[in-house]
Amino acid sequence: MPVSRELTKPLAGLVFVLGWAIGITLWSVAHLAPDATTGGFIVDIGILAVSVGFAAPFLDTRKGLVAAVILALVGIALFAAGHYLGAPVIVYLLRLLAPFLALMTPVYRLLGFRVFA
Repeated sequence: MPVSRELTKPLAGLVFVLGWAIGITLWSVAHLAPDATTGGFIVDIGILAVSVGFAAPFLDTRKGLVAAVILALVGIALFAAGHYLGAPVIVYLLRLLAPFLALMTPVYRLLGFRVFA
């Protein structure tokens, strides 16, 4: 039996719930970080988790979900570079870009525009 390439609703729902749970948990424990830089980094990882979780129900294929997760991992690396190398421009750019792309996912689906074909 061939493996389905489309993203099933239960899997998308699971990613949605897990993304929000991880994000809310990280936002709740960020104040326990030893310094403000680490706390900000933890909050930013929560932003990425929620962004992937929000976008998941609107993705059509598993390939799109994998691409979104890979972009989130790249975002974590860029957030780390921005926070710990002292480049706030990268941090603020990613804080705007990640939620924007997640919010645009339903619009792309409505218009039939495939980002990760």
